Amino acid sequence: MDENICRIAEQIVQLHQKAYEVYLPLVEDVCIKILSEDDLSHLLDYLLDFACDEKMLGLYKRVCRKYLDIYPGCIRDYIEAYREMWGEENSYGENC
Repeated sequence: MDENICRIAEQIVQLHQKAYEVYLPLVEDVCIKILSEDDLSHLLDYLLDFACDEKMLGLYKRVCRKYLDIYPGCIRDYIEAYREMWGEENSYGENC
């Protein structure tokens, strides 16, 4: 049983690493241009699923910071969604 738990934990770590590798270039791209609010919401939905991982949370914050002044209502909703899903986090106010 302990081996199974360790194997599952390792697979979760690998999944988070793969997600980071996939989403990093997307985040870099969206931080140099402006997405529509719908496209931004889709990206944040996907990032939110992985935001329990510190590196993925960094990407989530980066996108939120970039778009806070552009789509403040949307970003506030996603900050609240993060808090409800993963816990309290208060440092979204910096630039991308």
